[in-house]
Amino acid sequence: MRKTLLLLISLFVLAVMAACNDDVEPEDWEIEFEVEQEYTELVEQNIDDNIDASIPIAQANQLTYEDFWYDFEFLLQNLEENFPFFGVIERRLRLSNPLEMFRNHGLPEDADTLHLTFPGRIRTGFGMFGNIAHLDLNPPWHWRRPWTPSSPAPHISDYASNTLPLARHFINPPLQTHSRIIEEGRIALIMTPPDFFNSHVISPQAARELRDFIGEIQGYEHIIIDFRHIRGGWYTSFKNTFIRPNISEPLSFYEFAFITDGERAQQTYRNMSVAIPRDTDSFVQNVVDGSIMPAELFAEQHNLINMNTDDLENLAYGFLLETFAQPCSLRLPLLADNIWLLTGRRNYSAAAISARLAKEAGFILVGQEAGTRSSWGRVHFPLPRTGHNIGMDLFYITDDTGRNTEEFPVEPHYFNRAPLDALDTVLAIIAERSE
Repeated sequence: MRKTLLLLISLFVLAVMAACNDDVEPEDWEIEFEVEQEYTELVEQNIDDNIDASIPIAQANQLTYEDFWYDFEFLLQNLEENFPFFGVIERRLRLSNPLEMFRNHGLPEDADTLHLTFPGRIRTGFGMFGNIAHLDLNPPWHWRRPWTPSSPAPHISDYASNTLPLARHFINPPLQTHSRIIEEGRIALIMTPPDFFNSHVISPQAARELRDFIGEIQGYEHIIIDFRHIRGGWYTSFKNTFIRPNISEPLSFYEFAFITDGERAQQTYRNMSVAIPRDTDSFVQNVVDGSIMPAELFAEQHNLINMNTDDLENLAYGFLLETFAQPCSLRLPLLADNIWLLTGRRNYSAAAISARLAKEAGFILVGQEAGTRSSWGRVHFPLPRTGHNIGMDLFYITDDTGRNTEEFPVEPHYFNRAPLDALDTVLAIIAERSE
């Protein structure tokens, strides 16, 4: 009921604004996105997917060979129309026509075992793309409750109700060292716990140990945060523990995003284009209202001179994304003159986003380029006959020169000095500054 009321209020406000601007002549490229009844109903059902209704999954032994091929062609069509990263894949992996490679990869001829081999076949095909942009079959981030080996096979209704069991976890390797004081009263190392990015809330024991250690090192001149071992997950704990307590003013920065003209890509934009008021959340990522325009015009107006021209030809619209964070006074700040963040190539997705946030917050990044990321415009949709869920990102994001963030990761302020690793590099820089 509350969501319906908010939607009606939003529509009313938009109607009033439109009425107030009847005398304004729209540009000939002006884009009008309508709120579809189908999408409204899906929001009411709390379905993550943008345009697909819930379809009961068939029993595996009832599916025919034609059913699997139907879903395979359905997936190909969605990739071709909505997925904007094939040019990036070609350059990163040196592949020629990756979509055609995926098509030729196809499905095995043995119809009797296809219900067993279908998921692996799709994942292998995605693997040829380097699993770029969170492209996955039955992706773990869409799942909610703890998993046990005896959990029954998921049904599409579980996707709709957000109760699908979590069958895979983000695996972060065990720590090689622990948080420690390097030089009493001056230099300390914080090693982020392995589970720091595995849930929206860090485990109580890890949170307590981290909080106690931060309290112990208050006022140190140099605090080094190491999360080179973090591969992905969720960045909630990182931004609440390290970013928001250590900024004195609101943090805000823009990124540049593009979509294709595919229906699913446009619906994903519509889904995310409702602005979130800054005063209702401590950390907001918004599509900037009114910024959407044809891709070439958008790139020209924002001087994205390094954008790949072939990629640009395959994109339809461009728009701004804003990240905004409020300071937090409820957690201990580090109170250090210098906060160093050690980054590595294993950092991707949420870890790469955290590296970007840290850089904007004034942390000094040392190490290697953080891994690739394109964690905006995420969409999940079921394959219509087998019911398997597809996850991918549909927003092609660039830096302020037009370089795609999947192809050009976050760069550190200081790269590793050969033959030193990131930690030894930081200590060498600190020693030089002290001379």
